[in-house]
Amino acid sequence: MKRTFFIALLAAVCIGHLAFAKEYQFKSQFKPSTVQWAKNVGTAKVAGMGIYREADGIMKTCAGQQITYYPYDPYIVEALQVKMRDIKKVKNFDPRMNEYAFTVSCDESGDFKLTNLPEGKWIFVMNIPVVKNKEDYSSYDHSSDLTNIAGQGNGIFYRIVNITAGKVNSVQLVQGDVEEH
Repeated sequence: MKRTFFIALLAAVCIGHLAFAKEYQFKSQFKPSTVQWAKNVGTAKVAGMGIYREADGIMKTCAGQQITYYPYDPYIVEALQVKMRDIKKVKNFDPRMNEYAFTVSCDESGDFKLTNLPEGKWIFVMNIPVVKNKEDYSSYDHSSDLTNIAGQGNGIFYRIVNITAGKVNSVQLVQGDVEEH
């Protein structure tokens, strides 16, 4: 009898905890006026590449995939980190940030090119196929979360790059150790 009561109590506590899990509250606010410049035509060019390591250690390029790029904004970085941590309950997500998500395709070699980009700070994002562990969770790699530089986790790798007008800017989206491309 005591054992049945204990199991029922434990189950109730676990279910209650899941039902009342707190929603994530964004610390920053999205202000479209601070990233409006990204929709302008500029004179910067980007030559980039994307390489990632699969769970079995084999290196792959982003060939055939889309690279997403955003103008830098603290809210967008926070939104990427929420996605990387696989947080499902989000209280105050601002969908207007999606209006500033641009894409470019990787060619068969895993390279991508952009022209007429306005000068500024940009966030380049590559999706990486992931294999989830037995708990169905792909862990966030805290060791690679370099504040305001790069981060990876849950199938996402991003790099923050200052793009300069009038020149070709290199964007290397490389996850893992790569000797050559």
